[in-house]
Amino acid sequence: MSASEIADNRWELKATKPPVTSPGGLAQIVLMSLFALIFLWIMVGAVQGIIMPESEGLAGEYKNLNAAQKAETPAE
Repeated sequence: MSASEIADNRWELKATKPPVTSPGGLAQIVLMSLFALIFLWIMVGAVQGIIMPESEGLAGEYKNLNAAQKAETPAE
């Protein structure tokens, strides 16, 4: 092997190693982890929306608020 081929092989070996010790490499790992967590959060929410029974949410609770207050107050 010639010296240029050996140097090329060393460069290729170094280029295939992930840069986990540099700040840029650590930032990439953190950003990809955040992306994966957000994706998982969206997927869990979608599955919950499919599986859970349909509810009226806060609007339904507000609509029934007056009825609940009337039931709690004693009749005069």
